[in-house]
Amino acid sequence: MLEKTLKSIEPFTSNVEKNSRFCIGCGEPATKLVKYSTEGAIIIEKYCEKCANAIEASSSLKDRS
Repeated sequence: MLEKTLKSIEPFTSNVEKNSRFCIGCGEPATKLVKYSTEGAIIIEKYCEKCANAIEASSSLKDRS
């Protein structure tokens, strides 16, 4: 399994994106693009605010270890 490293969390830039995407964590409408880097590639996943915040919090906990 590839290890993903959080690269950034960004808001969607248009209402069209917001209205046509769903969070892969919970199925609610997505509002954030979460970018990960992994072995020479960038992975972009879509999340709602709540799930994106949980990912960010989880990532910052790992950074402190």
